[in-house]
Amino acid sequence: MIRSTISEAVRRGARFRPAVAWVTWAILTGAAPARAEPVKSDPAAAEALFRAGRDLVKKGDYAAGCPKFEAALELNPSAGTMLNIAKCHEHDGKLATAWEDYHRARTLNRETVGNARKRELDDIANQGIKDLEPRLPRLRVVVAAPPAGIEVSRDGKELPSAAWGEALPVDPGKHEVRARAPGHKPRTASVTLEEGKTSTVEITLEVDTTPPPKSGVPIWAWIAGGAGLALVGVSAYFVYDDLAAIDALHENCDVSYNGTYCASGYDYQADNRRKNLDFGLAVGLGGAGLLAVGAAVYGIATAPRSGPAERQGVAVMPWVAPGSAGASISGRF
Repeated sequence: MIRSTISEAVRRGARFRPAVAWVTWAILTGAAPARAEPVKSDPAAAEALFRAGRDLVKKGDYAAGCPKFEAALELNPSAGTMLNIAKCHEHDGKLATAWEDYHRARTLNRETVGNARKRELDDIANQGIKDLEPRLPRLRVVVAAPPAGIEVSRDGKELPSAAWGEALPVDPGKHEVRARAPGHKPRTASVTLEEGKTSTVEITLEVDTTPPPKSGVPIWAWIAGGAGLALVGVSAYFVYDDLAAIDALHENCDVSYNGTYCASGYDYQADNRRKNLDFGLAVGLGGAGLLAVGAAVYGIATAPRSGPAERQGVAVMPWVAPGSAGASISGRF
C-alpha cells in the first residue's frame, strides 16, 4: 500500500515538472495566463468552422483556412483546433509562435474526452515541440548598468527585468528592442533572427547631457512686435490726417457740373497732395506693421514653455483718437 502511494506520487510529480517548466517560460516571456473572461461558446459553429478550415488547408489554401481555425478556437477552445493553428504558424515560418501553440494545445488537451484521443493529441503536441526546439531562434537582451526607471521593450511589448540576459524563443525575422530611462538618451536596436541561432542585443543607455530648451519669448518677437505696433500707429496717424485733408477740401470747395470752385485764397492743391501722400503712407506703413505684428504673435504663441501647459491667446487691438493713434497686444502667454 505504501509502495503504490509512492509510485502514484512519482507519477504525479512527473506530470507536474512540465507544468513548472511551462510556467517558468511563461514568466520569462511575459506569456502570463489571460484573465478569465466570458467565452461565447458555440460548439456547433466551431465544428463547422473547423471543418471548413481543414478542407481549405488540405487544398493548400492556408491564407483562407487558418483564420477559420482561429474563429473556431474563440467559439470553442480545444486541443485539436489549437494544434491546427500551430501547424498554420509553423507553415508561415512563425516558429516560436507555433512552439507556444503546441504548449497551449497540451494544456487544452486536459479537457479532451477519452483517454485514447487525449494520448493521440498529446503525442502530436509533444512531437511538434520536439521538432521545433532545435529550429527556434532565440534572442538574448543584455542591459548593462540599468539606470533607475528603465523600460525595455521588444517589438512594442514590455520585456520584464527577469527576462534580461535569458535566451528567449522568438519568431525568425527582424525584431526591434527599445530602452528608455529618465535623464538618458533612448536606445533602439534592430536585429534579424535566423532559425536555430541565438542572437544577443546589448543595451547601454547614455546620460542625456543635452541642455533643455530655453523657455520664454524670443527677443526678435518683441522687437518685431514693437516695430509693428509703431508702424501701425504711424499708419493710423496718416489715416487721420488723410481724412482731415478730405474734410478741408469738402469745406472749401464745391463740385458742380461746371467744375470745381474753391474759396478765394484756399490752396486746394496743397491739401490734395497731402491727401494722396497720406493715403499711400497709410497703406504702405500699415501693411508692413501688420506683417510685423503677425510675426510677433506667431513667435509669442509658439515660444516653448517651461511650466505647465496653459491656454494661450493673443489679441492685437488698434486704436485711433483725435490727434493720435496706436495699437496694443494683450493675452495669456
